[in-house]
Amino acid sequence: MSFVPRRVFPDYRLPLSNFKGHHQKALTRFSYLAPQVDLVLEVRDSRAPISTTNVLFDKVLAKKEKIVLYSKKDLSVLKPDLQKKWHGNEKFLFIDARSNRDAKSILKLLEEKYDTMYPPPPLGLRTMIIGMPNVGKSTLVNTLRSVGYVNQLPKGVSSKKRKVARTGGQPGVTRSTSEVIRLSKDPDILVYDTPGVFLPTVKDSETMLSLALVGCVHNSFIDPIILADYLLYVLNLQKPNGKCYQYYLNHPTNDIHELLYNIAKKRGKLRPDGGYDELGMANFWVDTWRQAKDGRYKGLFDKEAILEIETSDLRKLINEEKSRVLETGVYNRLNDRLGEDGTGNSSNRKRTAKDREFDLRNQLFKL
Repeated sequence: MSFVPRRVFPDYRLPLSNFKGHHQKALTRFSYLAPQVDLVLEVRDSRAPISTTNVLFDKVLAKKEKIVLYSKKDLSVLKPDLQKKWHGNEKFLFIDARSNRDAKSILKLLEEKYDTMYPPPPLGLRTMIIGMPNVGKSTLVNTLRSVGYVNQLPKGVSSKKRKVARTGGQPGVTRSTSEVIRLSKDPDILVYDTPGVFLPTVKDSETMLSLALVGCVHNSFIDPIILADYLLYVLNLQKPNGKCYQYYLNHPTNDIHELLYNIAKKRGKLRPDGGYDELGMANFWVDTWRQAKDGRYKGLFDKEAILEIETSDLRKLINEEKSRVLETGVYNRLNDRLGEDGTGNSSNRKRTAKDREFDLRNQLFKL
């Protein structure tokens, strides 16, 4: 009998919120800086392109020109043609945040934007890098800075590569929006590095599992066995022949315990009684794919991307997500601060003393 992969994953009672205080603080900071920003770079993980889309950004940075950057392209099998269908005329790039070549492509787009601005911005082209936690924003800032500004320094000036933004393997390393960072001196291009911002809640357990697989939430947030099982589920949807784990098992399976047993056996981790550390093997299996240190471990963790849904279905999903988030307290607070249009220009909004202070700063900024 031929193998049939599961089409439905159990709906476990997982936590659907990982929204923290510094996420709310970052959203408020975005709204303060928005009038100064000429262009937004939104980073999404190319292994979970839909799950790592945060619809709150459309509220706090309303009407800002945006370029979507799909990071970790070296770990993904997402098809560029599919993204072209999904994005239409919207600008997007597949990138590796550590790649100098990709950094040059981004800087070229920023230079083109600068050239269209007349008169040239007296305080430089100001951009902001945003995205969900741990999608590669700070790594990208460091690479852009190295390729752009550092390479433009005169001879004799130290060009030693230094990190201007802290990076790490877990979410939450960047917890506050940076002061402006210069990416290029000629033309003058600057950027704000920002903390990753989670949604107030995600729509379902599968979305949370997708986000956990790409590292948007801490390792300890989801039960390792459930996460390992979801990884097996999405890999079987992509390759039902079991090729994704044939190194450990010579046939496809829907049983995560069978797979974990064989991983332990292959790694020589079985105890004399045949037992093994289930949690350890589950974490090893997930980390193998999350870090993808070997070229064999590339994949997608969004079911919609695996199924290559139509553009109309994607738009429906995004609209449903916007409607869902619109009902949250976080959105209501943003609405009070920024008004219905999200620009902060409406007189019909609740302004704090801090809001008035930044309104004045932004007026002076434009003089």
